Amino acid sequence: MWNVSCKPRWVRGVVLLLLILSVDKAYAHRDDYLDETLVYLTLERAEVETEYWFDYGNNRQNANNFLRHHAAVEWGITDHWMVDGRGTIKSAIGDATTFDGGRIESRYRFAEENALPVDIAISGELNWERNKTGDITSGIEPRVVLSKDFREKLNFTLNMSEELRFNVGTPAFLIAAGIRYNWTELVRIGTELHYDTQDHAGSLIPQVWFALQKGVTAKVGYSAGLDNNYEDFGRLAFEVEF
Repeated sequence: MWNVSCKPRWVRGVVLLLLILSVDKAYAHRDDYLDETLVYLTLERAEVETEYWFDYGNNRQNANNFLRHHAAVEWGITDHWMVDGRGTIKSAIGDATTFDGGRIESRYRFAEENALPVDIAISGELNWERNKTGDITSGIEPRVVLSKDFREKLNFTLNMSEELRFNVGTPAFLIAAGIRYNWTELVRIGTELHYDTQDHAGSLIPQVWFALQKGVTAKVGYSAGLDNNYEDFGRLAFEVEF
């Protein structure tokens, strides 16, 4: 058995905080994954959710370390329809901070969860991102979200989208898949896999969710770049519902 008294003081503090705050069941709340994989469920009518992400990573191509900050807000228009907006700033260690990207996304689901053999939602996104040459590119991204629960604790989610880039002629087909397991009432574990068929770049993101007090979720994970994606980073995120 783990002897808490032998651990560093900050570890004991984190464990105590999680125990105090963990009053909500993990399967009662279906948050989006740590990166770009969207889940089927939407916010309830007039519900507001704010989120902050912090990244620390490395670009293997130029050996630069970087910091990245993301802020997002989501709003439920109806019980089945929501919108969200997000902005990101980034800086190489010791360098200036610049705008790195943003998006406005709207999502609609057609039924209650598990009412159909496979849950189906649709999403539309307008986005901006800084490319490898430092220019800001923009595009629109229609998306289909498919979700399936296996018993109570296991969920598989698949996103399929076509990114139509305004200043680049070739569209990109994007795939994002996520699997989540509700391990305990406090902890959920999962993994995302993304791939961009145009850029031949992807990422694998194992992650953990902590369902804290009602409406509060903490997430932590690590993104390993695949193929032409040279970025690896750790991410810590906090999400609060109102």
